[in-house]
Amino acid sequence: MNRLSTPLTDWLHQVLADDPETLTVEPLAAEASFRSFYRISSTRAAGRSATWILMDSPPDKEHNDQFCHLARVFANAGLPVPEVLESNRGSGWFLMSDLGDRDLEAAYQQGQQDAAVNAAITALVQLQQVRDPAITPYTEQRFADELEIFSQWFLDGLLNQSLPIALQSSFDALIDRTGQQPQCCVHRDYHCRNLLFSDDGKLGIVDFQDALIGPAAYDMASLLHDCYHQFPESVVSAGCAQYLAIRKTPDGQDYNADRFRQDLDFCAVQRQLKAIGIFARLAQRDDKTSHLRYISPLLARLTRLCGAYPELATLGEFLAELSDRESVWQN
Repeated sequence: MNRLSTPLTDWLHQVLADDPETLTVEPLAAEASFRSFYRISSTRAAGRSATWILMDSPPDKEHNDQFCHLARVFANAGLPVPEVLESNRGSGWFLMSDLGDRDLEAAYQQGQQDAAVNAAITALVQLQQVRDPAITPYTEQRFADELEIFSQWFLDGLLNQSLPIALQSSFDALIDRTGQQPQCCVHRDYHCRNLLFSDDGKLGIVDFQDALIGPAAYDMASLLHDCYHQFPESVVSAGCAQYLAIRKTPDGQDYNADRFRQDLDFCAVQRQLKAIGIFARLAQRDDKTSHLRYISPLLARLTRLCGAYPELATLGEFLAELSDRESVWQN
């Protein structure tokens, strides 16, 4: 237990009624936040699961109350989210059920891509039906602020240049498209590292505390235009077709296939620009350089996506020029 602080170790001992010597701690992969995660295992967990997930989440920096609330909301909707078993909210410690140790990224690499994507889309349709007063609107201003992360931390912070005025029309087009779509519950980070997939085909959903009511294509863009995994066009097209075939429309809004694909691509561009800004911010503000290696592939993909739409063509040309400066963030 020497990887955790003594107070946290003592708290685990108390809530699990185990001696510290019987517990093992496995740090889990770091993510783009202030939280830390650990898999806790017990050698004598009689009568209960032998593993749990411990989340150490600073209460002054993370939305812990929202996380706990939405965990209950999504569970009540039948979604596969972890159960918060014990918590010390003052310290930001949460002991949760363990949904497994294989995410979709690993499942893709192990030959289960189709099954994993199908499960993720089926669960997403279910998630989109959720409504709760705590799930507030994804406003246009928030989308604009997210694009500013790209300008501030990547362009200005890493490259020491400002966003060209000519690109504002492209940014406006990205923001306008978000409000023109059917609105539903949006996870906002529905990608391969926040979705788990067990050997028996069960999905798990984590990192949902920032859910909002927003554009219907957004989470599908996160899934099919993943920042950490690139699908061939055939998978993207099949995923769109599957989604539209099972999508529920309680508001009566139908979705034309061509229109949905455009919405998907526009959401992907907005989201990936934000991601590049976040990756740059992690390096500069938090001294975490682990995500810089994803910037060049994302710029290449953004260039291709933007090139398909006249409203984004100028943005695509600008991003292609930025790709030539990859030595700045590769070193």
